[in-house]
Amino acid sequence: MKGRLDLRNIILRVKLGVESREKISSRDIPINLVWMGEVAGSLSIDYSGVCDVLAEFEDREYDYIEELTMDILNLLRKEYPDGSWIVTVTKPFPTVSLKLESASFTAEGGENG
Repeated sequence: MKGRLDLRNIILRVKLGVESREKISSRDIPINLVWMGEVAGSLSIDYSGVCDVLAEFEDREYDYIEELTMDILNLLRKEYPDGSWIVTVTKPFPTVSLKLESASFTAEGGENG
């Protein structure tokens, strides 16, 4: 039987942005994860363990949301090789010429890609 686990708005504190003023202090970055795969027994993915794995990214520094997204995806694929992952990283109120509520990047990979 196949199953799906959604983890929404996990908050990581990272320094994120190309401009030096964006990296003066850490900001809260929402992370959304989806795991899909075969469900074997009562526990396929321990979401507490997933959060423990993601804690490795706390206080890191990134220029782009794409880099953070891919680092998270690669680590999850390594730690949880069974199934596939969808990772979305959102940067609230990025520094751009117009008011922008957020920018997001999504990547997916796992068993089939």
